[in-house]
Amino acid sequence: MKQNRKREKFFTDDSAIFKYNGFVDEAYRFVLEKQLLKPDLWKKFVDQFRTDADIINNGWRGEYWGKTMRGASLCYSYTKEEELYDILKTTIIDMIESGNESGRISSYSVEKEFNGWDMWCRKYVMLGMEYFLEICKDGELKDRIISSLRSQADYIISKIGEEEGKIAITATTDLWRGVNSSSILESFVRLYALTNDEKYLKFSRYIIELGACEIENIFNLAFENELYPYQYPVTKAYELISCFEGLLEYYIITGDEKSGQTVVNFADKILESDFTVIGSCGCTEELFDHSTVRQANTTNSDFSQETCVTVTLMKFMNRIYKITGDPKYIDAFETSFYNAYLGTFNTGGYVDFKTIKNTPECIMDPMPFDSYSPLVWGARGTTAGGKQVMADNSYYGCCACIGSAGVGMLHKTHVLGNEHSIAINMFIDGTVKTKTPNGEPIIITTKTLYPKDGNVEIYIDVEKNEDFEILIRNPYWSKNTTVKVNGTSETTADGYITLKKQWSKGDKIELCFDMRTTVIRPVPYDSQVLMNKVIWDHNYIVPTFDREDPIARNHIALRRGPIMLATETRLGNENGGPLDIAIGEDGTVDSKESTTKIPFECIVKVDVPLSNGEFITLTDYSSAGRVYDGSVKMAVWIRNS
Repeated sequence: MKQNRKREKFFTDDSAIFKYNGFVDEAYRFVLEKQLLKPDLWKKFVDQFRTDADIINNGWRGEYWGKTMRGASLCYSYTKEEELYDILKTTIIDMIESGNESGRISSYSVEKEFNGWDMWCRKYVMLGMEYFLEICKDGELKDRIISSLRSQADYIISKIGEEEGKIAITATTDLWRGVNSSSILESFVRLYALTNDEKYLKFSRYIIELGACEIENIFNLAFENELYPYQYPVTKAYELISCFEGLLEYYIITGDEKSGQTVVNFADKILESDFTVIGSCGCTEELFDHSTVRQANTTNSDFSQETCVTVTLMKFMNRIYKITGDPKYIDAFETSFYNAYLGTFNTGGYVDFKTIKNTPECIMDPMPFDSYSPLVWGARGTTAGGKQVMADNSYYGCCACIGSAGVGMLHKTHVLGNEHSIAINMFIDGTVKTKTPNGEPIIITTKTLYPKDGNVEIYIDVEKNEDFEILIRNPYWSKNTTVKVNGTSETTADGYITLKKQWSKGDKIELCFDMRTTVIRPVPYDSQVLMNKVIWDHNYIVPTFDREDPIARNHIALRRGPIMLATETRLGNENGGPLDIAIGEDGTVDSKESTTKIPFECIVKVDVPLSNGEFITLTDYSSAGRVYDGSVKMAVWIRNS
């Protein structure tokens, strides 16, 4: 799909070539090996449509193919792995051929369609195809995919809408007040962008005007900007964000200013009220619940900080950044990536021990991603989120399918540009071959151990000298950044550091970020209503009166650069503290890089001083606790008194 750059402050160069080193490249390779290069898995996902698999329990097996295809297409744009492309091409054709004579593709039978998660799953089939089109190299196949997309959409339009005899979009499910079904908005907007067919834009407007919810227009709520998402009549975080992703695409295509302001309002409210230190949302399973203030409570659900929410939030932050140009959304993306997201990688090959206990007949192949992330003292691997058993007795989960899109978004966030600037948003060891604002070749080489330390060297290689700006994101946590260009100190600024000059081959930018370990304390509160009963009266979920856990205020979190530090069982903290960490008057901790041997690999390892003069070793949150049998516990909110 061609991007409408009139509405974007920055855009990705789709022809750029990225080559990363170290654990970042390994993350892409892990996803390929453990998921994307498995033809049998793709065939199994398509088979769910040939057998109407989801009529068994109004399930969501039909989302698996499209979610995984979206992530696979994003990952291919980095790896350029031809084996992966061939597998994706094969499964696209297989999916098209799974449809009936009308082109309808659904994991529900005609008799039981437009129920449960049917529309949600149809959305993902369409999105999977639309994302593949961005990497498709075969013109004939492109035409075939677009034809299939049209057939799928036309079938939906013939049944769903405001006309007499049709079903309202919010009535196509008895779940989440229709918000899950309404998230198909993004697929239709993207299809309009591909075809310029007004009927797809008209259907998109229908969903927007209806408000994506059967009892209240959620888009109007966001535009009015009075309530937080946790106060909406439906608080299911993943589904809500998905609807706003569709509205964002609508803004990009149409330029409708109200829609643009609405999605920015919604994004800002999330960051204010429901964004935790690890970069995810929801301490009550997958729900918005004012987790900014509730995140240190020891009384929260064991099933929180869902991977589906994390990845969807990362995608949303990337897109919001592009239309605003505000690097605070990249700050949020980076927090999510290095903490909540990387922590979900199942590098140990463990299977969910609760699944083994509760579903012993299942084939226990490990999934590549975990589903939930602990904040206070707890274990990873609490359960396989969104698990559905398939006909061959194997199972898969929603979080396992969405995971690849997280790393797939990284290179599309790293280096972006516009008509006069190149924005360097991430600091990753490796090279980027892209174009200058004038369209000339440029190679940007980064040498760094970031986020292990804050020293970054960036080398510029252009074929022709050219005047333009290079914007360097200055992370919000770095309070004392220094920057030099060819050895000369430059002025720093919050947000972006602007370096404007005539760039030549061999120019060198040196950055030093402030990596002091900083203490974060819980936001104090007394009590609150998690959903607004006065306004909504009858909610899908009964409003909950919540009181602050008294123990919460005894916790601290430690941030070192973009990394959150964690304690865990194997680091000598057998029962979760308290640790009594020595905190300076300026709110920092005098941590030092550790030489202590620990029984697992990590990105960052530091020794943190205790008040008694001893030290305890902490690691980056993402590396801690990757044992899924319940024997190892960990925490990012550390009990300190």
